[in-house]
Amino acid sequence: MTDSEYPNLFSNFELAGNTLKNRIIHSAMSTRFAKNGDVTEELINYHRSRAQGGAAILIAEPLAMRRDQASNTRVRVFDQNNLDKLKVWSESIRKHDSYLLTQIQEPGRGHHKSGRKIKAIGPSSLPDDLSWTVPEALEKDAIYQMIDDFILSSKKLMSAGFSGVEISAGHGHIFHQFLSPWSNHRNDDFGGNIENRVKILIDLISGIRSACSKNFIIGLRLPGDDFVEGGIDETESSLITDLISLKTKVDFFCWVQGGHHRSLEMHLPDMHFPRGTYLPLIKRLKNSTNGVPVAAVGRILEPVQAETLISDGIAELVMLGRTLVTDAAWGLKSLQNRDNDIRKCVSCNNCWGVINQDQPLQCDNNPRVGFENEIDWLPEKSIKKKKVVIVGGGISGLEAAWVSAAKGHDVTLFSSSDELGGKCKLNATIPGCETLSSIYDYQKVMISKFNVDIRLNWFATSKDVLDLKPEEIIIATGGKMLWPSSLPEQYKNDGIILDLRDVTSNFLSVKSRVGGNLVIYDADGMDGTYSAAEYLNSFFDKVFIITERELIGRDEPVVRTQSILRRVYNAGIEIISLSIPSKKSNFENGLFVYKNVITNKEDIIEDVSLFTYSTQREPDQLLYKKLKNHIKNIYLIGDACIPRSTMISVQQGHYLANTL
Repeated sequence: MTDSEYPNLFSNFELAGNTLKNRIIHSAMSTRFAKNGDVTEELINYHRSRAQGGAAILIAEPLAMRRDQASNTRVRVFDQNNLDKLKVWSESIRKHDSYLLTQIQEPGRGHHKSGRKIKAIGPSSLPDDLSWTVPEALEKDAIYQMIDDFILSSKKLMSAGFSGVEISAGHGHIFHQFLSPWSNHRNDDFGGNIENRVKILIDLISGIRSACSKNFIIGLRLPGDDFVEGGIDETESSLITDLISLKTKVDFFCWVQGGHHRSLEMHLPDMHFPRGTYLPLIKRLKNSTNGVPVAAVGRILEPVQAETLISDGIAELVMLGRTLVTDAAWGLKSLQNRDNDIRKCVSCNNCWGVINQDQPLQCDNNPRVGFENEIDWLPEKSIKKKKVVIVGGGISGLEAAWVSAAKGHDVTLFSSSDELGGKCKLNATIPGCETLSSIYDYQKVMISKFNVDIRLNWFATSKDVLDLKPEEIIIATGGKMLWPSSLPEQYKNDGIILDLRDVTSNFLSVKSRVGGNLVIYDADGMDGTYSAAEYLNSFFDKVFIITERELIGRDEPVVRTQSILRRVYNAGIEIISLSIPSKKSNFENGLFVYKNVITNKEDIIEDVSLFTYSTQREPDQLLYKKLKNHIKNIYLIGDACIPRSTMISVQQGHYLANTL
């Protein structure tokens, strides 16, 4: 036991004869840090930091345990070439009294990218509901070969110092496909009744158990409810869990939700889902394990959540994925009662987005994922102390401010607003988006810690900046939404049409019902637009979203796009695609005319009380242009440089400041 405020979370636990230092498990996350199928320093750095930061078990990403799984970003286990590097990896974790596992995962027909998989396998030749990929139905010999491959690779991993495996039989992966009567139409030993559909898992678990030591941990991730008609619901999941726990020895169970296209967003519940999304389901399913420990997963962000679910008997172990991506030292800081120092997960799912594009893992709220020494990172002190002036109190400017100050510089930050956070602050006030505040909340803690001079409500002029005699100037003045080019400039000049930011801000303040129709022209395609539309929906009789594209939310990761579509359709918001506003609109008379960009056919929406727009941003570089001839070292970051994502804005501020 410790003096921590979370005694249950930081109590020891016996698992398969191994003593865990606490109840924290790093959930399997693809990092894309492997290169050419090899273990890399970045891959080791990532997991070592999280072991050092307090996780008792690190479940690494799925590795290439079969030759058919070989890829550039999956570490090869099926041959002997990586054995020494795998040992180095596992030893780097054991040095911190933690255990390294990996996840056995085969996607089968599952495919998250555009197009269809060229080669795919499955229990039956039924199409994946997201990509429409039709897999090759495995013959029985091929099933047994796949099981043997996983058993052999598990044995190799044990010889390399790995402490176990977690089998992924949820998330629509191949074992999930075998379990579900919706995707398994076989009539042999591996299909039909529930005993046959579970056979592949029982054979695999029993085989690993026989081939590996008794201390080799075997965890099993199961679908608790995949929300697919004809698939696995809570009752079926309970039967599967009970059957497996009686027929073979599993060391822990973990339940997840979702399948593919029809419920993909439930794999990674985003900020619009309640915290601890899966906990009610886990609580109901726990009785089906016959005493096998349970690991809870799904939007567990705060240490108090983790402590409570253990003390309430919902689970014995706590699985954290995105939470530990955001802060490798989440466990250490929780143990030391330093909750305010934790960089908290936003639940934006942009981490999933980048890895799905085969890019290395990144995070909106942690620009140092995979870097060496993530734990309580601070920059090296600068040899020379400089006067640094930053203009802009958004997340890019704030990140630059605290990092510059931490390097020992004298930093002054001007903000035109009376609060810090910029447009991120506005978005975080929209219901369902509150966790966006995690970004600037952490930045404000660090700004206070390093004594940044903050000047609020100050529209800084070039004179204000130069009077401070800066040696370095950082301009983070953001950007402004572009006026829709298909509408007359007169409306803009008259100021009778406000952009969506201003409209949302007004309604957050006044909260007065208007009635009639609201029309939002969407040339942005990001979650903030649709969160605002969902919020404004209650103030109008009906909301319309007009977009020139064929689909809303197309620039978001597909897992987030699905969440957007579900929320928008459930709210009764009407989407009109492939259309733009027409100059024939008469807003004074409540008439909005829009034109199809393919056919040029025009149509009308009547009784329009309000029209607004959400478009791409134009960088605000006015102050930069006034200053650039007065000083050599002047920089643009965030939207003032090039409007991009939250992730890139934070990274720009961080990386630039670290070079000063």
